[in-house]
Amino acid sequence: MRSCDKRFEMRLPKQEKRAAETMAQTKGITVSELLRRALRAYAAMPEPLGKDDRLSVAALRRRINAIESRLEASTNSGIVADLDQARADAGALLSR
Repeated sequence: MRSCDKRFEMRLPKQEKRAAETMAQTKGITVSELLRRALRAYAAMPEPLGKDDRLSVAALRRRINAIESRLEASTNSGIVADLDQARADAGALLSR
């Protein structure tokens, strides 16, 4: 989890507060995290990668490096296709 060093308070009508609490509870997150996600979505900011996503990115980097090593050793069109697919997978993961 990333560090949050600034405090932000807001006043809400009871109905909106209850709605936020209910939404957060159904998603299994805190109200603070719900509001951070809403702010990032509204501002078109990327979602930070979670632990599983970071591990997936690391695995994709290793996969791309291995494919690039094979590419340097040979000129096989299958390797180029593998590299293109790995890059597409990484792009899809990072654009979530």
